[in-house]
Amino acid sequence: MNRDEPRPEGHEATPAVGGTTGDVADRYQGFSLRSVTWGYRDVFEKAIEGLFQQGCLGPQRREVTGKFFELLKRSDQSCFDHVLREFLGALNPRNRWIMDLPGVFADLVDLGGLLAGSKLYYGIRFFGALAAGDMGRSPQEVRDCLTWLRRLWAVDEDLAMAFLAGHGRFRQRLRPPEMERYIDAALQIHHGSKEAAYSFLRGELSTSETYILAITQECRLCDVAGPLRAMIKALTGTDCEVADLSWLDSDDLIERGTSTLTVHGHVYLPQRLRRFDAAGANRNWYMLCGVASAAMLLEDSFARVHGHRQYRTCADLAGAETWRVNLFQVVEFVRVLRRVGARWPGARRLVAWGLREELAEQPPPGGPERLLADAMDDSANSPALEQLRRAADESVNCFDSARRLDERWVQDVLAAYPGVTARPPRPLGFLSDFLFPVGISDPPSDQLIADLKDAAEGRRAAETDDSAAAAASDVSRDGVVADEEADAPGREAAFLYDEWDFQQNDYRPGWCRVHQKPVEPAGFTQRHASWLEEARKVRAVFERLKPDLARREKHLADGDDINADLLVSHLVDRRREPSPPARFYEKPIIHHRDLAVLILLDVSGSTGEDADGHAKVLDVEKQAAVVLGQGLAALGDRFAVGGFSSNGREQCEYLLFKGFDDPWSGEAIGRVMAAWPRSSTRIGPALRHSGHLLASQPARQRLIILVTDGKPMDQGYDPTTRYAQHDVRMACEENSRQDIHTFAISTEENSLADMEIMFPRRRFVILPSIRKLPRLLPRLYLRLTL
Repeated sequence: MNRDEPRPEGHEATPAVGGTTGDVADRYQGFSLRSVTWGYRDVFEKAIEGLFQQGCLGPQRREVTGKFFELLKRSDQSCFDHVLREFLGALNPRNRWIMDLPGVFADLVDLGGLLAGSKLYYGIRFFGALAAGDMGRSPQEVRDCLTWLRRLWAVDEDLAMAFLAGHGRFRQRLRPPEMERYIDAALQIHHGSKEAAYSFLRGELSTSETYILAITQECRLCDVAGPLRAMIKALTGTDCEVADLSWLDSDDLIERGTSTLTVHGHVYLPQRLRRFDAAGANRNWYMLCGVASAAMLLEDSFARVHGHRQYRTCADLAGAETWRVNLFQVVEFVRVLRRVGARWPGARRLVAWGLREELAEQPPPGGPERLLADAMDDSANSPALEQLRRAADESVNCFDSARRLDERWVQDVLAAYPGVTARPPRPLGFLSDFLFPVGISDPPSDQLIADLKDAAEGRRAAETDDSAAAAASDVSRDGVVADEEADAPGREAAFLYDEWDFQQNDYRPGWCRVHQKPVEPAGFTQRHASWLEEARKVRAVFERLKPDLARREKHLADGDDINADLLVSHLVDRRREPSPPARFYEKPIIHHRDLAVLILLDVSGSTGEDADGHAKVLDVEKQAAVVLGQGLAALGDRFAVGGFSSNGREQCEYLLFKGFDDPWSGEAIGRVMAAWPRSSTRIGPALRHSGHLLASQPARQRLIILVTDGKPMDQGYDPTTRYAQHDVRMACEENSRQDIHTFAISTEENSLADMEIMFPRRRFVILPSIRKLPRLLPRLYLRLTL
């Protein structure tokens, strides 16, 4: 439909934004929606206003705003609205970080406009690739892609568009120097055959894959799957399929960082391997994975039962406590790898090479990786290691290994390696990940489980030393080595965490001791408190959000409804090509929120001071936590509420007002309201312990919201340096590696410079008045998670 055609009856004319008042004209910098096809006007207006509301456009961002409307003013050109529609769609929430970088944004707009000026289809493809993430997910990736596009555009327009079509796949396999080599090869091919060069850049030629393998030296699973399957069958006597790791749940793979998984009838390995710069070394790594998988199956390790309905992870067998999970894995790995050397002497060097590569970086002292490295090093001798090796050598299968965790030797090992109680070990590259949640259609049989249990029982019955099981009660459930006073009332679990020393550029291992303490609920009688009305409002708003959690899947060949915009685009495409694909249908899809959030409150002594002459700072923090808790309970998000204080590195308190599994009830609210000002502010250990609690939550999005009123300060800190601030930053980075993000809310006690050090990527806000917290916190949460 043309711009000048009359609109359907009952559809009022869209006001010409930019022509109504001078203020609006200035805001839109002379751009008028009257130049846009009427079918797109509402879409354009909503998208532009949304960018203003999000702060992406406005007087504070003059350069970005000017460049944005410079492109939109081209809407008066014939059919340019389709390009602009893709441009606005590309500025989705995943890509809006681009508007924080004026230089990158300007380059994108200029190049997109240049492509669209040549052919509208080029501009549509360009912004469509940006929206899909094919141009990159980081500033450097996008800059590199633009540089390469301009280079190819100067040679041949179609060559640049072919590169854009293949870049989304290639950027996952090629580093920038390798991409340069690939482009150089394409330019050489272009001199002889343009069509061959186009296909080469799109990755459609067989030589494309050959050239990638040559420059990356990677090894592909499809090239070694057959020999690996034959080797595993020769070693174990059973057939086992070697499959691509990407067949498994991608979210679990990202969360766990799994590289190898061995289960009943299957060995899952990465589709491609480029761990080393030589193809032969990558091939040998695949062989090492196959040998380790065969040994696990042959030695009746946990891989034999992994995936049974009762044993989705090793925590179901060994116990959920961190120390039990860690020790079980170490015992099983030591048992299997030591028997590899005895059963297949030719594989000893291969296993030793794998351990060196996996533990090339010095493992943290006292941690599970260090324990595994020492246990496999015959030159490392200590009573604790000797006992662990003896337990591994005497164990007959995974059930026997789990039962040996209740023996006395465990106490000595945990005392020598206290970091085993702190966190699970990262998955090793060539050993099966026992903590990967497996659910398969062909699980191990119940008869196999019964046989393995009988074998473990028979071995235990044959042992004459009945004193081994007497030590089970000497190890606490939380993984802390207990002494004779372990059952004394009031004894608390302690967690050891490293602390970062930026001056030494290294960690202080096991430096801080965090005591997680329960909180008794207080009687809450302020039923008519004014802030409770705010809590009721927030709950009502969050409840109304639930129906809005539905989205619509578009670009379908068949669906429930027809998308008018896509239909118009289809009709336009029909003028250019005889039969474009009919993908203008859509259907609703329910979006389930998968999120876990931990609200962390500063309960140090400074929070007992008055907030602007009114209520105490801690009272405002508690009110804000309850207000947000009411909304989260209505929304259905998993959340916990904690508090922290400290009195030196040995006495870091962590108060758990509400755990993730606790209901949000009057008792939980009472525990929050029972908080009272305590001692100092050591933020780093509190963030690390919060990350430890969140790491066990099976959620796609995990978030820590920290509320503090002052600078990190405690005994042992040097106030003349920013030691504490750098430790907080490192704690945030550590959590980020586990896909746990931190957002901080602070008063003006923290300067902007301090906050930028502590919280990377400016994930913080500084409040001029703490009294604004109860109203700000729910809004901030919605902006972070919706």
